[in-house]
Amino acid sequence: MARFPYVSTDGLAASLMPRLPITLSIGERSLEVQGLLDTGAAVNVLPYHVGVALGAVWNAQNVPVALVGSLGQFDARALLVEASHPLIGSRTTRLVFAWTQAEHAPLIFGQMNFFIEFDVCFYRSQGFFEISSKP
Repeated sequence: MARFPYVSTDGLAASLMPRLPITLSIGERSLEVQGLLDTGAAVNVLPYHVGVALGAVWNAQNVPVALVGSLGQFDARALLVEASHPLIGSRTTRLVFAWTQAEHAPLIFGQMNFFIEFDVCFYRSQGFFEISSKP
């Protein structure tokens, strides 16, 4: 089990969020990112520029994904990505993302499939969360 602090984006305690630093990779390309753990999100969401940085080609992805809310106006496609963090386990984990063309979308870890692959305990009042790989 690995422990991570809640992180503020603007220095205010009210904006503390469970943001996970993690390495994403496709093939030989990898990128260190920070994503929001969102138990209310149905799917993982990957911003367009992150997919491009990982070497993904938009037109090569042929499985459309429907997003809702503020991201519903943008096209999204399924993209398989490997994720790893040395404190969470020794293996990489395959995550499926809704890769959106929205440039300013946050990177989100949601129910499908982040919370299927990892167990997470939130301790917001204490300012940390814990993650472990599924057995």
